[in-house]
Amino acid sequence: MNEIIKNVRDAEAKAAEIKDGALSKASVILECAETEAVKISAANEAECKALKDGAVKKAEAEADRLYKCAVDNKRREAKEYADKLSSKADAAANEVVRRITSGCC
Repeated sequence: MNEIIKNVRDAEAKAAEIKDGALSKASVILECAETEAVKISAANEAECKALKDGAVKKAEAEADRLYKCAVDNKRREAKEYADKLSSKADAAANEVVRRITSGCC
């Protein structure tokens, strides 16, 4: 009977030892996981920032291209308008010169 009790106590002690070891390992694993999670979070943050910066640069480049295109179009329209008015002004100026030189006025 004493031997059975001793075996039970030995088994309980061994179980407690195994449990303590498992808890210790679990604590180390948890600490490593938390450290790795911080590293992954930092890497993800850096990657997201790089993606955002790239998208912003791409959007700025596209906006600059569209702006230059719009400015070029408006310059062309303004030149066409000025040329049109200039040709009308040339005709009117020629008419005034003709009248003056012919003594009509």
